[in-house]
Amino acid sequence: MLDKLRAARKAFLTNFLRIHYSQFGEDIILGELLGREKTDGVYVDVGCYHPKKFSNTYSLYKRGWRGVNIDAEAQKIELFKIARPKDHNVVAAVSDVVGKASLHPGGLGSTVGESDPTDRNAVSVTTRTLNDILAESPYAGRQIDVLSIDVEGMDARVLRSLDIDAYRPKIILVEDHHLSIDQILETETYKILNNAGYVLRSWAFYTLIFVLPGADILKQREHA
Repeated sequence: MLDKLRAARKAFLTNFLRIHYSQFGEDIILGELLGREKTDGVYVDVGCYHPKKFSNTYSLYKRGWRGVNIDAEAQKIELFKIARPKDHNVVAAVSDVVGKASLHPGGLGSTVGESDPTDRNAVSVTTRTLNDILAESPYAGRQIDVLSIDVEGMDARVLRSLDIDAYRPKIILVEDHHLSIDQILETETYKILNNAGYVLRSWAFYTLIFVLPGADILKQREHA
């Protein structure tokens, strides 16, 4: 009888609470990849959207990490300045080409496309490269620990705008809406990162998570 009571208590009364902020649990996966002793990492969040809601980097911020948050909409960056003032927060549309583009503000994510003066809902913006943005940040020339990119179809352009050999992100999260691994393996994003030596380590619904093999922030099991 006593064993049954203990079993019932373990089955129904065991507390297990796991909080995540990112949309599809990407920050939980990051927690499984990263060693907990790392409390001073650097992240870059392109298309950051909100300082907490659906954020891939807020859990890292709470751990003491700091970095750069970038979004094309000024009102979104204003929220970062309030909630995450220790970060470097930048209003910018990121692309591999500097020039005029059209910003289409949206709920979960804005889209940036070719400049179209006939579109009355669009806002004209000047695109910047990620290299230029980082060069003006406190983290210029410093290796990036975690790079998160969610820019509604412009992800490959963001990657091309970064000198990946110079900044060498250790973990990269990239949005991708393809439905099969075969399709993903044919994307420009995958080919860019695969050619740069990255390994696709996880796939969280719309987010691909790549790691740099042997990176020092990874748990020991990731070096096998």
